Amino acid sequence: MSKTPINDYDEIITVVNKYIDGLISGDKEVVKQAFHKDATMYGYNTTDGFLGGSIDNLWDFMDKAGPAKNLKSRVDILDVEGTIASVRVSLENDAYGESYTDFHQLLKLEGEWIIISKLFHLHS
Repeated sequence: MSKTPINDYDEIITVVNKYIDGLISGDKEVVKQAFHKDATMYGYNTTDGFLGGSIDNLWDFMDKAGPAKNLKSRVDILDVEGTIASVRVSLENDAYGESYTDFHQLLKLEGEWIIISKLFHLHS
């Protein structure tokens, strides 16, 4: 078992923060920098019910919701093993005033960390 370099942790946080910063500003072009073009997402929300499949669903959601100017977040790296990582993102007060927990799976692809999947839970 080898030690994960601190730089990898920093890069993972930077990628996840692009997601959060884009949600706050409502700028999906910023969020797109965090996700692989073929990323997937699955979960439930109040506007669509079950939402699953392509990450394009996130872009549609952002178009409807707009900026989440009062969003609060916490990022916890759960594990990093070589070229894979799991991250929990706790979000409070999104654009609809709702709170979520996301689990993001990241892959180090061609030397760069990128989110390849997102699972999310809406808190009631």
